[in-house]
Amino acid sequence: MDERDEYDDGSPGDDERDKPQTTPRPAGEGVRIIGAEEAAAAIETGQVAGRRPEDEPRFGDVPPAPEGPRPGVRFPLPESVDPADVASEVPPVAPIAAPTLPHWSEPPTGEVPQILASDEGSEDEDDFRAWSSFSGGPRWRDTASDWDDEGFAPGDLAGDDDDFRLGALATQRTEHSDLYSFDEPEVVAEPEPEPARVRAAQRPAPSAPMSPSEAPPGGARRVSTRPQPQAAPPLYDDAATPPGGRDLGTALVTGLGFGAVALLMFKAGPAWAMLLATTVVTLAAVELYNVLRRAGYRPATMLGIAGTISLMVASYNQGETAVPMVLALVTVFSFLWYLARVEPARPTINVLATLGGFMWVGFLGSFAALLLRYPNRHGIAFLLGAILATVANDAGAYFVGRQMGSSPMAPTISPNKTWEGFFGGLVVTVIVSVAITGSISPWGRMDAFWLALVISVVAPVGDLCESMIKRDIGLKDMGALLPGHGGVLDRFDALLFALPATYYLVRLLNIG
Repeated sequence: MDERDEYDDGSPGDDERDKPQTTPRPAGEGVRIIGAEEAAAAIETGQVAGRRPEDEPRFGDVPPAPEGPRPGVRFPLPESVDPADVASEVPPVAPIAAPTLPHWSEPPTGEVPQILASDEGSEDEDDFRAWSSFSGGPRWRDTASDWDDEGFAPGDLAGDDDDFRLGALATQRTEHSDLYSFDEPEVVAEPEPEPARVRAAQRPAPSAPMSPSEAPPGGARRVSTRPQPQAAPPLYDDAATPPGGRDLGTALVTGLGFGAVALLMFKAGPAWAMLLATTVVTLAAVELYNVLRRAGYRPATMLGIAGTISLMVASYNQGETAVPMVLALVTVFSFLWYLARVEPARPTINVLATLGGFMWVGFLGSFAALLLRYPNRHGIAFLLGAILATVANDAGAYFVGRQMGSSPMAPTISPNKTWEGFFGGLVVTVIVSVAITGSISPWGRMDAFWLALVISVVAPVGDLCESMIKRDIGLKDMGALLPGHGGVLDRFDALLFALPATYYLVRLLNIG
């Protein structure tokens, strides 16, 4: 078997492949194994080259450095050297020594480049020929005597017009630039008088700021109209509003009308009383969520209102066992509300706003439904006792504080609430509760007395908490649904704290 048969696999075209090729094959054919005869034929035709000798240079080899002395010719060539002789033989030329620079630690020599124009006809005249289109060559001042040259006079630089001097500082500019000024315009305002201590109940309402046209020319001071950090809202309070802040006649009519409606529904039965309580609590929740939205928050309003109504109904039908279930559902769905982007807003603060509003109004208000669950109309008596004690405390604190109040309870939150009003409300609450609530079954005189003490503590706390929220948001009333009182939450803020206190007092004293 010859060498050709060793590579012959019997496929078609083997005979043709073994024949010598005289034409180059396509570049994209790939690699194939050829026989010895075909390789010899390719070498004869010059298509391939044979093995190179070992001493022959290959691709990538670095050629050896030239032997012999290195010529000392540098560019530019000296005038004595002919460029034509460089290709054949270059005479030895001494290398041009580089200028010696002083060491960085040596003191300065004071030498500067000389770029002043040379005298006419000098050897440097051609160097400055490029500047011939200007009035003169570039000038450089490096010594005091150069300033005496009349060619450096200011008039030569800018002409005769002083308003357009090049490089000169503007003399008409003030200390502060009027082009890029971030200072707000200043207006004249009346000097502020020393703050005088006034009675809490007689504190005047804040006046509107004085306009620039109303400011007197004498004894005035300059104040900036730059926006200042938001100051505390006006010192309003719904329990002891200054004269003119609350229309007492309108408030009295509104209170009597609502009281009459409440008594009629209480008389109709627990279901009607439950309807009234659910309506009041729901309206209070709507007011709160609307206020939060006006303040820039994005609570889940529909979820909070639905949770409030659900908790009221579930508490009335199932009692305390329904409260944890509704609380868990509202909490979980508050997170899901923002997880599903139903409300595209920041989740952290708005989940807390949703749950906070629900707990404040919905959860605390649900204790009214728990009270109404007591059988034999005892629930109506319990809820009526809590309402009477809260109203008596609010009215007593208002009238006593208005006449005698001088010691604020919380000056930074509600300066119109005084300790005199607190103790006056306590006395009025005890009298009303013992006289009226104590005569309603199943209340007793002693039970009503304890109710008065509890309500006298928790009701002002609820009122102060609502004042704190309103002051933080910066408004006077939560709403305007009740003429003379403001919003629903403004009138029932203290009752929200009184309802759970009454419920647990009834259970503690085992009344009924």
